[in-house]
Formats: sequence, C-alpha cells, structure tokens
Amino acid sequence: MLILVPWKPVVILFGFFTALILFSYYGSALIEGKNPFVPYGSAPNHVIAGPSPAHSSTDHKHTRKANPAKSD
Repeated sequence: MLILVPWKPVVILFGFFTALILFSYYGSALIEGKNPFVPYGSAPNHVIAGPSPAHSSTDHKHTRKANPAKSD
C-alpha cells in the first residue's frame, strides 16, 4: 500500500516554524541587549586582568625603578 504525502504543505509548515524560531531568537537577543550576530552567542574572548593563578605570589623578584631625571 502506498501512502501519498502532500509535500508542499509540509515544506511550507516546516519553513514557517523555522522562521518563527529564528525570529524569536533574534527578538529575545535584542530585548536582552545582546548582539544576535556574534559568533558563539555573546561570549566574546575576554582578557582577564591581573596575574594568573599560577603566578599569584605577592612578592616579585624584579622591581622596576623610575629613571632619575637628567639635569643639564
């Protein structure tokens, strides 16, 4: 027995639901104040200021001294 499926309405519904999901994602990102076109969501590569945990020692081996001003 052959079951015939009308593919045109199926494709139209699939496209409608895909567009609905896409536009709802863009809308929610804009409402939250995020840029929806940033790759990998909104997690940019942040550089963390300060020493790394491996170098968190408070004593420094090298100290930087200011150069004395030259007098003419």
